[in-house]
Amino acid sequence: MNAIRASLVAQRARHLGPRMLSSSSSTAPRRPDRTRASPQGNIGPSALSAHQVFAPLAKNRPVFKISKPITVIREPQQFYRDLLHGIKHARRRICLSSLYIGSDETQLISALDRALEQNPALQLCVLLDCLRGTRTDATGMSSAALLSPLVARFGAERVQVAMYHTPALSGLSKQAWPQRYNEAFGLQHIKAYVFDDDVIVSGANLSRDYFTNRQDRYMRIPDRQFTDYFAGLIATISQFSFR
Repeated sequence: MNAIRASLVAQRARHLGPRMLSSSSSTAPRRPDRTRASPQGNIGPSALSAHQVFAPLAKNRPVFKISKPITVIREPQQFYRDLLHGIKHARRRICLSSLYIGSDETQLISALDRALEQNPALQLCVLLDCLRGTRTDATGMSSAALLSPLVARFGAERVQVAMYHTPALSGLSKQAWPQRYNEAFGLQHIKAYVFDDDVIVSGANLSRDYFTNRQDRYMRIPDRQFTDYFAGLIATISQFSFR
């Protein structure tokens, strides 16, 4: 039995590394102390920083150093108020990327209309999913129909509405699948709401249930470089979308 036990200990040592065995040859693994403080009161070298944890993710991905505080929005009603506040106070650009805009969101459209009227330099770009954004409700209204008066009034130079259509649905398949069911082939699902140099990153769409009782995640990030990235992403996808 001692020989078998010694063999098992040796196998575990090779598999788990020498740190798992104590100096007294105990088989119980020791967990590294990640909270050991140095004599100066700082965390010692055994502690892993957030940078060390997430550094591998940054090798082939954009990274941003956010210097200003990030605001976590807690409730759907506050999310809606922040959207209206961003629209009202934007002076250069508003970029809205969502799956769709609720077909009854006339108040949101009115806020965009007033902002464009009061600020001649303001540019509006909207990116929606084509299949979801053109789906009609019982009255025949859709996101596309809701936005079309803004384009007609202020012109395509100031108001750009893009509808991304998945390439997975085309030809006879597109004709065969009815509304709602055709969305199973793929959707544009980015939820980012840019107001000048602030952006709200969320999982919430622009519809009444997300403004009242449907809880989601929302963060408002006031950073020019980070906001420029999302505005550029929306603009790039819009180039490959219907308008």
